[in-house]
Amino acid sequence: MKTYGPQHAKKQKKKQQLEQKILVHLKKLGPSLYDALSLHFETNHPAEIQPVLRGLKEYGYIDVTRDKMVTITTFGLQQLKLK
Repeated sequence: MKTYGPQHAKKQKKKQQLEQKILVHLKKLGPSLYDALSLHFETNHPAEIQPVLRGLKEYGYIDVTRDKMVTITTFGLQQLKLK
């Protein structure tokens, strides 16, 4: 069994906070371009947000259209209410 240390916990917390910020942003401001979200939330390291956005999409919290427009889903809105 693999044991995770405090560094892993810190990364997980940062990821969860970023997920929350993205969902709140989409709820308040509406749809946004995928690349614009990357630049908005991670101006110094845009590659770090890519796994977070992919995870939100896989969980069904956001939808990404063919033209890379990101919207929050009903499930994503429900998730915000739970937090």
